[in-house]
Amino acid sequence: MTITADHSFPPKPALGTAHVLDGGRLVMRLSARMGSVTFAMVAVLVWFAPGATWDSDVLLFKAALMVVSIFVSAGLWQMSLPPVKPTVEVDIQNMEVRVMRRRGAEPARVVERCAFSDLDAVDLNGRHIIMWNKGSRLLADITLSNATVHASLLAALRSVGKLA
Repeated sequence: MTITADHSFPPKPALGTAHVLDGGRLVMRLSARMGSVTFAMVAVLVWFAPGATWDSDVLLFKAALMVVSIFVSAGLWQMSLPPVKPTVEVDIQNMEVRVMRRRGAEPARVVERCAFSDLDAVDLNGRHIIMWNKGSRLLADITLSNATVHASLLAALRSVGKLA
């Protein structure tokens, strides 16, 4: 008995952003946390080094090593934090969708902007709206609970011709 592959039909591409679930990002974050804890321990334990004299040059070296270890530890800890998820802004008056990302106290930065007329497709399932960008890339997946906003968004999408 043999098994053969039938390649007569091209594979259908997935609609949306593909995420690899190999755990590489998890391992990277865990190793960054372990490195951060290690450098924090170095910053503290450098003062308990046996056999070291209390000369000024040794103390200066220990202080410099402690400061560098603290900065490296803080940087690795920041690197190990999960990324901030982007937010979606739907501007009905300007008829556009904006994907925004915030980082700490910085003002929001526009990652992607797309006009309603440039959308590839819009899927509607009750109050759940999925907007696809050019090339069938997932742009926004939103659920609206406010009936007035939902109705005005649907009217704007219909006026552009993205909904029937």
